[in-house]
Amino acid sequence: MRAGRLIEHCLALVIVLTLAACGSVPASAPEVPVVRSPHAGSAGPTSTALPTRTVNTAADPIRLIIPSLGINAHVEKVSFQQNGDMATPSLNPWEDVGWYEAGPHPSEHGSAVIDGHLDRPGGSPAVFWRLRQIQVGDIVLVENKGGKTLHFHVTRVAFYAPQDAPIQDIFGNGGGTYLNLITCAGDWIPDQHQTNQRLVVYTVLN
Repeated sequence: MRAGRLIEHCLALVIVLTLAACGSVPASAPEVPVVRSPHAGSAGPTSTALPTRTVNTAADPIRLIIPSLGINAHVEKVSFQQNGDMATPSLNPWEDVGWYEAGPHPSEHGSAVIDGHLDRPGGSPAVFWRLRQIQVGDIVLVENKGGKTLHFHVTRVAFYAPQDAPIQDIFGNGGGTYLNLITCAGDWIPDQHQTNQRLVVYTVLN
């Protein structure tokens, strides 16, 4: 993997795994914005140019389907905002999922990543509410713009403290064609406006 791409992936993971809005927020509290990357605003360069990649819009994912969980979600592209935050789905934030478009397509060699919210402000379920129930061997389907349906199967389900998440495994594993799903998990920490765990579902292309 090129150094520039790995830097982008590492930065993305720091942000993805500290998403505040995907935890349970008390009903009286306003929606919590995405946490800015800790690199933003520090001395020296604050961002790295996105990696150059071949345009292949036919491979863009448009739906994520997990039959065993009853999930059938529209996929939005997500990347970085100008202020250094990683964007989350905006058209339908609680029902859609977000594909990190600076990384590989789900059909390409490497680790594609899709994230989604666990719940909504107030605690009602969002798109990945049931993701914690997924089992090794379950099928994950991705439909793309080219009309293909890609079949992945779950190889591993892991829970991490945010600071302990394995960056290379999630964003940088180039040993195959992978799709990794991320959401929040565990207990809500009111003073941190986030949950104390992150759930990562690892899948590989059949």
